[in-house]
Amino acid sequence: MRTLDTNVVVRLLIGDDPQQTPIAEQAFLDAIASGGIYLPDVVLAEVAWVLRGYDLERATRYQLLERLVRTRGVVVDDIDAVIDALEQFRQGGDLADQLILARATNIGALPVLSFDRRFAASQGVELLRSS
Repeated sequence: MRTLDTNVVVRLLIGDDPQQTPIAEQAFLDAIASGGIYLPDVVLAEVAWVLRGYDLERATRYQLLERLVRTRGVVVDDIDAVIDALEQFRQGGDLADQLILARATNIGALPVLSFDRRFAASQGVELLRSS
């Protein structure tokens, strides 16, 4: 199994670099053929963040990420938690925040404490207030 860095995943999803895209595609195929690809949460969160810089609707970004994590041979830490986090992302949430919440929920480390008012609207997140 191999791990893809964020920049390789972005080349795969966007295909915007004529030199790097075919290299990324071949690396992806080779990794799948030799045992699979591991995508850590941090890579998924970074990819979601980088994709904001492209002229893509949120629904398109969601579809790209969802299709990627459901690709045969691609492994994430907890597919159910990742799919739940992606669904929250699709509805307007921040993917990194939702992955944090999913991991905290799985190990019983709630509430997540945050200064982020928007994130604190999520069940399981508590807003910290400055004086």
